[in-house]
Amino acid sequence: MSGFTASNSRIRVVETVSTVDQTVFDTNDDMPHIVGTATLSNVTADFAVMAQGITVVGYQTITTAQGQTFTIAIKEPYIEPRESSAVTDIASLPTDEDGNTVAIDFVIVQATGVRTLAGKDPRFNQALPTTVPAKTFSFQGSVLLESSGTPNGASWMRRIVSVYPSGTKLKMKVQESISILHRGVNSSQSANFNFPHYTDTRSTYSFTFKVFYGKFRQ
Repeated sequence: MSGFTASNSRIRVVETVSTVDQTVFDTNDDMPHIVGTATLSNVTADFAVMAQGITVVGYQTITTAQGQTFTIAIKEPYIEPRESSAVTDIASLPTDEDGNTVAIDFVIVQATGVRTLAGKDPRFNQALPTTVPAKTFSFQGSVLLESSGTPNGASWMRRIVSVYPSGTKLKMKVQESISILHRGVNSSQSANFNFPHYTDTRSTYSFTFKVFYGKFRQ
């Protein structure tokens, strides 16, 4: 039967549809609510310079005017693949009136920030694409900061920041995933066929986070 009940701190609303009772609202059910907030300034994320490797793709035999012959390697540079992450504590979780850490179920982050150093695509004299807007943005869990693709559209690089509770701390993970990227240029000389901007690929960010700590049950 449709109705409203309140007993022992429990509130329940039931609606009867075609003789079937359906719960519309029940405080015994999980429901998100915010139990604390924090504002964190000057939170930095630092992504290191990419590394270039050289692979031998073939050999060429050279004959001099004097009739001497020797073999040289035809080489190709590539961006070395890597998976890296670094975790830091950026805040303590909220505590109750007795000083005990509150068990947090989820965290929502409102962020504002700037890219303080714009890393370049190793292939081009232009900054890596970033998803960080000029205004406040929100995320829960992780946010993609930078990415880049190959000419066929496949992703070869992603830079991600994650914010999550663990133990008594709020943690931030700075994570990078790089697949091998070939230059597509071969040469027996190393001076003119390197990735032109691989030493300029470091990016840094500075953020202000407004953190909302949430629970599903009190």
